[in-house]
Amino acid sequence: MEPENYYATPELAAAYDTDSEGRRDLDFYLSLAARLNTVRVADIGAGTGLLCSLLAGAGHEVTGVEPQHTMLDIARRQEHAASVWWLHGTAEKLPAGWADLVLMTGHVAQYFLDDAAWAEAVGHAKRSLRSGGRLAFEVRNPAAAAWRSWTTQGRQWATDRGAGTVSIEVSRDGDLVTHVDTWTRENISRTTSETLEIPLA
Repeated sequence: MEPENYYATPELAAAYDTDSEGRRDLDFYLSLAARLNTVRVADIGAGTGLLCSLLAGAGHEVTGVEPQHTMLDIARRQEHAASVWWLHGTAEKLPAGWADLVLMTGHVAQYFLDDAAWAEAVGHAKRSLRSGGRLAFEVRNPAAAAWRSWTTQGRQWATDRGAGTVSIEVSRDGDLVTHVDTWTRENISRTTSETLEIPLA
């Protein structure tokens, strides 16, 4: 069987925010939006919508665009979800000239696996910005080679249905890093796969 998409798998997606507890980027982007006196924020690859909800709660007008229905279903249940304009799709769905600040958090910028895909995403982000608007995104330090530490066996993970384990195998082909994860709970296993662009140092 072909590996599944983690973000399209309801049980795994539901555990995403818990699994990502302690991430430091949320406070950074909230602070950035405040420091820039931002009115309107667009989040490309909004995922579970946690950051969009926090931004809306801080008084910003927010648009979250996300390609996975499973993640959007979770996003629409966030605390301030009713104040967010949710779009199903990719950056091309963003309205032109709307945002003061466009964000790509976490690994989002690394999902564009070649120069053409990246140029298209940045082009849509630029189109969606007002004059003088900003684009902010994250990249990983290639010299740190953090992907080498992703391989693990039997790490615990939890869902609302109980605990399980995940084992991760990582491979690299040039600038592309793929991790294949096997999630096991109550003797039931499923496999997901994700490829990210992480340029060589």
